[in-house]
Amino acid sequence: MPDELLIAVASMAIVVGYAAICGLLAHNPGMPLWIRWPAPLWNAIAHDWRAPAPTLARPDYAKIDRLERELGLVDVEPEQPIRAAKTVCLTKNCAGETLELRTWSGMLAQRIHECETP
Repeated sequence: MPDELLIAVASMAIVVGYAAICGLLAHNPGMPLWIRWPAPLWNAIAHDWRAPAPTLARPDYAKIDRLERELGLVDVEPEQPIRAAKTVCLTKNCAGETLELRTWSGMLAQRIHECETP
């Protein structure tokens, strides 16, 4: 029985010694393969699997919208005109003028009123 125990302790000492040598010298590129082989394996197990996944680039929605409009793939919503009704001023007896701004197509875009009291 003591011989078996002695063999077990000796083999454990050899394994621990080999592990210590590999742990201390494995990161040296000039070492032989029988000493360096645990380092890449350990890095793959302990570090590489925890690396964050690369984020995918988000689509450029403004560019997509612009290209769709240029190619005519999307229906352009018509402009909503401003009501053609008369401008109402809250100043009593106002004699001011109203300037109407229109788009190139002639659609009323904005009305600017300048008040003048008589």
